[in-house]
Amino acid sequence: MTKYADYEFYIDTYKGNMPETDFDKLVIRASYEVQKNIFNRNITGYEEEIQLATCSVADILYKVEQLEIKKNTTISDKTLKSESVGDYSRTFDTASVNDIETEISNLKTKIIEEIRVYLLDTGLLYRGV
Repeated sequence: MTKYADYEFYIDTYKGNMPETDFDKLVIRASYEVQKNIFNRNITGYEEEIQLATCSVADILYKVEQLEIKKNTTISDKTLKSESVGDYSRTFDTASVNDIETEISNLKTKIIEEIRVYLLDTGLLYRGV
């Protein structure tokens, strides 16, 4: 798998702020998302656009990863919403978990939108024959 961007480009050109260890882990997944959407076409002449799209996708994946951690923490630290004693009943607040899941879903949809922002005018996203 080809990594379409490196950390130096991410910091210097894209002006990202993700830690290098996280970037190194996520850039492969981000490159795959870009590659999948351009149908593994030759990127000659569009290297910078590809790098920008990859960095943008990596940022989104980083946000998703952070929300997944937050969701798992929220699930383990459930907030008690109500409690009854007669016939014992407990209700936990799940609204925050649902909000996090909705935000994760929205971010995953945003991946394709971000790829389009950078690559729409390149012809690399063309799905026809």
